[in-house]
Amino acid sequence: MDGLIEVRGKMFFRCWLFLATFGFGAASLWLFYMGMTFQTKYYLLAIPAGLFFSLFFFTLFLIVFPAFTKKGNVIFNIIEGENGRLFSGKKSVDIKDMKSIRMDWHRYSLKGIFLMDVLIRTRENRMVRIPTYNILPEPAFYKAVELHILPHMTEEARQDWIGQFTDAQRNAYLKEFDKDR
Repeated sequence: MDGLIEVRGKMFFRCWLFLATFGFGAASLWLFYMGMTFQTKYYLLAIPAGLFFSLFFFTLFLIVFPAFTKKGNVIFNIIEGENGRLFSGKKSVDIKDMKSIRMDWHRYSLKGIFLMDVLIRTRENRMVRIPTYNILPEPAFYKAVELHILPHMTEEARQDWIGQFTDAQRNAYLKEFDKDR
């Protein structure tokens, strides 16, 4: 084991996620209350809209709740080296077994429509999803892959990663990573 690297979510995004889920849920509940007590002349619109959106946002809050716990602080860990591994909770993938890695929305679950996940395809054609709850910025993910995973990947996986970007895009974010060092 050469080293353990933790890839963490940003507190700024956690705050926004809380406001976007719980905050809008509470505002929708208030809208429902206003409609039920006839304090607005649009009560026929406020009642169903408030009920629907409060259910939607509170359900979304429950889905992203792990982002507000200790579990959500570290999105995934990387063990560097020849026998390197990427793991998060119960999910673990050897770096040399990766066929592709990306962070994207997906259709594999309902949650994937609203939230980005780290999607890893293995050589056995198995899909491993690591939830990010949208609190991991893409540049931090790119940096983790470029600096800690890419040097230990197979040539096929390396070409897949590099093929996701144009030369100008890749050069721009590599230049940003050099500034951070």
